[in-house]
Amino acid sequence: MLAVKCPRWLRYTNELQQRVTQASSSQINVRSSHDGQAVAGTSRRFQNGSGLSNGFQRQLGGIPVSSLISLDSSPPKKAKVVICGGGTVGIALLYHLAELGLGDDSVLIEQGSLGDSLTWQASGMIGGVQISKVAMDIIRSSVPLVEHLTAAGHDVGWKQCGSLNLARTRDRLTYLRKLKAIAEARGTECYMLKKDEVKDKCEIMETSDILGALWLPEDGVCDTFSLCLALLKEAIQKGGHATEDCILQRTIVQNHKVVAVETSKGIIECDYFVNAGGFWARKIGQMVEPHVKVPIHPAEHYYLYTHPVEGIDSMPVIHDPDGNVYIREFDGGFLAGGFEKVAKPSFEHGDLPENCYGRELHQDWDHFHVLLREMLHRIPIMGEAVLKNLSNASEGFSPDGNWIIGMAPEIMNYYVAAGLKSGSYNSACGIGQLLAQWIVTGHCVLDAYDVDILRFLPMHNNRKFLRDRVKEVPGRHYSLSYPFVDFESGRCLRMSPIFPKLKSAGAVFGQIMGYERPSYFIPEESEVYDGESDGEVEGPFRTSNTKTWTKPPWFNYVAEEYRACRETCAILDYSSFTKFDCWSKGEEVVDALQYLCSNDVDIPVGGIIHTGMQNHLGGYENDCSLVRIAPNHYMMIAPSIQQSRCGSWLRKNLPSDGSVVIKDITSMYTAICLMGPQARSVMADLTDSDLSTKGFPFFSFKEIDVGLANGIRAMNITHTGELGWVLYIPNEFALHIYNNLVNKGKAYGMCHAGYYAMRSLRIEKFYAFWGQDLDSSTTPLECGRGFRVKLHKDIDFIGRSALQQQASEGVKRMYVQLVLEDHDPEVDPWPWGGEPIYRNGQYVGVTTTTGYGFTLNNMVCLGFVRKFNSNNEMDFVTTEYVMEGSYEVNIAGVKYAASVGLHSRTLPTKYPEPQSNRYLATQL
Repeated sequence: MLAVKCPRWLRYTNELQQRVTQASSSQINVRSSHDGQAVAGTSRRFQNGSGLSNGFQRQLGGIPVSSLISLDSSPPKKAKVVICGGGTVGIALLYHLAELGLGDDSVLIEQGSLGDSLTWQASGMIGGVQISKVAMDIIRSSVPLVEHLTAAGHDVGWKQCGSLNLARTRDRLTYLRKLKAIAEARGTECYMLKKDEVKDKCEIMETSDILGALWLPEDGVCDTFSLCLALLKEAIQKGGHATEDCILQRTIVQNHKVVAVETSKGIIECDYFVNAGGFWARKIGQMVEPHVKVPIHPAEHYYLYTHPVEGIDSMPVIHDPDGNVYIREFDGGFLAGGFEKVAKPSFEHGDLPENCYGRELHQDWDHFHVLLREMLHRIPIMGEAVLKNLSNASEGFSPDGNWIIGMAPEIMNYYVAAGLKSGSYNSACGIGQLLAQWIVTGHCVLDAYDVDILRFLPMHNNRKFLRDRVKEVPGRHYSLSYPFVDFESGRCLRMSPIFPKLKSAGAVFGQIMGYERPSYFIPEESEVYDGESDGEVEGPFRTSNTKTWTKPPWFNYVAEEYRACRETCAILDYSSFTKFDCWSKGEEVVDALQYLCSNDVDIPVGGIIHTGMQNHLGGYENDCSLVRIAPNHYMMIAPSIQQSRCGSWLRKNLPSDGSVVIKDITSMYTAICLMGPQARSVMADLTDSDLSTKGFPFFSFKEIDVGLANGIRAMNITHTGELGWVLYIPNEFALHIYNNLVNKGKAYGMCHAGYYAMRSLRIEKFYAFWGQDLDSSTTPLECGRGFRVKLHKDIDFIGRSALQQQASEGVKRMYVQLVLEDHDPEVDPWPWGGEPIYRNGQYVGVTTTTGYGFTLNNMVCLGFVRKFNSNNEMDFVTTEYVMEGSYEVNIAGVKYAASVGLHSRTLPTKYPEPQSNRYLATQL
C-alpha cells in the first residue's frame, strides 16, 4: 500500500499535488481490490458480534448486515409507524419505538442496504455541551444509551476518553466559560483548564497558542457502525421490522393525513410517516402531495483516517473550533475532520444519487488543505502517520445549521428528522427518543422551537437559496455563537416597501423569517433623507452582527433610540410581525377562536385582546393579539417567528368543514409603529380621526385615513408598554404614509428606532415574548398571565383542564425579572441569555432574555425560577419562596448579585443620561 506522509502535503507544488492525487487514487483502487488482510480482519470483527472498526464494510468486502440480523424480505402490509431511511436516526427511532411498545407496529424501509449509509460510519464522538436545553438534552442522552448497550453485551466500541474544547482567543475562552456555567448547573461534570493543564491531558498536542480549554471527562467515543448494529438488533428483538432495498415511490395522503406509503415491495398502510431520509429528505418531501418542504442542501464534508500510530490509544477527543477541526483516536490511528469556513455545495443541480455510494465524491485536496494544515498544527505527530483514507462524503445541511425535527405543517401525521449533518451518531439517539415519545404521546416532551420544522417558511426550501446558504452553514458549526448572530447569504429576500428608505436612513439590518428588520440605525454615516424625494437613496446594506461578549459597539445608538421612544417619538418597522385574517359568514369564527384561545375573545368590535393559544398541557402554542375588525372578522398579530406555527396550529384545530376561513396576510401589510409621548401629535397632523384617550383608547382599533391614504388599520398598542400606535398599511400606501410621518415628525424630534431599542423597552417593562421567554411548555399561570385566562367563565378551550389543575395545585416555576447589582456593563461580560440563576447558592433556572435597561441604568435579566427538592425534582413554587431568596446570575463563570421582582418596576418618565452625547433625533 502506498504511504503518503502528511508533512509533504503542506509543501504544495504542482508536482506534489499530482503525486497526492495519484496516491489517493491508488488508495481507492486498493480498497476496491479487497486487500486480503483487511477483509480477513473485517470478517473476524463481524464474527465476534461487532461492527466494522473502520466503517467501510462494503468497500472492504465485509459481511452484509442482512447476514447478521434477520431482516424482513418484504415489509408488513400495515403498520402504525413507517420510517423512511436506514441511517442512524432512522435506526434510533425504530429502537425507541420498540422500547415504548410499538415494535410490532413499526417498520423501517431503506432504499439500499442497511449498513451502507454514511451515517453508520461517522466520527463517533459522544457527548458535548450546548447552551440550548433541548440540544443539550438530546446530545447528552447518547451517553447513557451507549453505556446501557455496552452493559447489555453489545460491543459498540465505547471508550470514555473525555473531550477537550480548546480556546485560542479570549472570546472563545469566555464562551467556554459560559458553556461550563450552564453545563455544570445542569449536572454535567466539566472543568476549565489552563494551558499547562491542557498539555497534561494530551501530551502530543501543540498548546503554545492555547489560552485554555473546557474538559468534559464523561465524553467518549464509539464505533458508529457497531452502535447502529446494536440498536437495530435490539429493535428487531422487540418486534421491530426493517426491510432493505425497499424504495419509497409515493406517500399517499387523504384528508391531510398520511394513510399509506407505496414502495417497490408493496403498499404499507400506516398512521404515521417519518421522513428520516437525511441527505434525501428534501426529495422525499416532494414525493407527497401537497409537498412537504424540508429545506436541506448537500455540501462536501471530509474525514481523514490514518493507519495506527503508537501511543495514542488513550488520547481524548480534541475539538479545536478556532481551527475548525476535530481529532480523535480511531482503531489506533487518527480520525480527523472539520467544518471549513466556505463550504462546497454538492449536487447543485438537484440530481441526487440513487444510493449511498453516489454520495462519496472525489477528494479535493486543495479544498481540504485548509483543514489539514490546522490538524497538523494541533497534532504534529500526525505528520508521521500513514494515510489510510480521505473520505469526501456529501452531508445535508439546513439553512441555519440546526436539526430539522417535528410534524410537517402541510400534513398532520408526517414527521421529519433531518439536517443532522455529520453529528448524527451523537444527536440521533436523542432525536429518535424525542420523536418516539412525540408520536406515542401526541406532543413534544421538550420545547424544541430551535430545531422544529415550523421555524421555516416555504421560501426557505428554494433550491437556489439553499445552494447559496449551504456555503456558509458548515463553517458556523465551530463559529463563536455571538449574540444576534446572522447569515450573510440569502439576504434582501423579504423587504417591506419602506426598506430603501430605512436603508438610506442608516439602518443596520437583522433577518427574521427572511424579513430584513432594522436592528438599529447609524444615521451620521448615511445620506440624510428629507422625507420628500420618492427615489431610492443609494447606500450600503449593513447587517447586524454583535461580535463581542461585552458592551456592544451599537450601545450608544440604541440608547438614543430608546430615549426617543420614551421622551419624544420614534418610528419603527413592525412589518415582519405575523398577521392572519380569520372570518366566517356567521358566528363560527367567534366560537372557533373561543375554543382555541385561553382568553375571552368575544370582545366588542374595535377591541384588541391579548391571548395565548394553549396546547392540551396548557403550554403556549401561540401568543398573539386579536383585533375584532367586525362581528365575524378578526385580525391576529403574532411574533414574526410564529408565521408557520400559527398557520399550522390554526389549520389543525379550526373546523374541518370550512366554516372558518384563515388567510396569511403577513406580506400584504406594512406595519409602522409610532412610539413615544409625541406620537399623538405627529398622528394628529395626518388624520381627521379623534386620537384622544376617550376617542381612541388604549388597546383599541380603528380603520382611519392617514395623509391621502385610506383603509389603514390603526391600533393603539406598541407591544412594549409605551404610548403609541401601530399602523397596518396596505403595501401600496406604505411609502406615502412613511414620507408623511417622517416630515411631520421632524418638528417633534422623531427618530428611527430598531429592534434592539424595542427589546430593551419590553425587558424593562417585564413583557414576555414567545420564542424567547415563552414556549410550548410554558403556561400563563407560570408567567404571571393568569388574569388573561378565562377559567372563571364557563367557556371550554384547549388546555383548560390542565390549567384548572395547575391553578388548584400551584406552579413549579415562576417568571421573574432580575436586575444585576454589582455588574459593571463597561468592562464585565454581558448576559446574553442562557445564564444560570442561583437562589441562596442553589441553581434554580436560566435567563431567557437579557438586555441593558436604560432607565434602570443596569443589566436586566428575565427568566424562570424553580424549586428543587432533595431528589432534584421540581417542587411547587410560591411567591414567598421567590421573593425571600438571595439571587445571583452566573455570567461566564462569575456570579453577580441580583434583585428579584415578580412585577414590572415603576419607571420614571425620564431616564439617566446615556453614555453617548449624540442625540439621533436631530439626524432625521
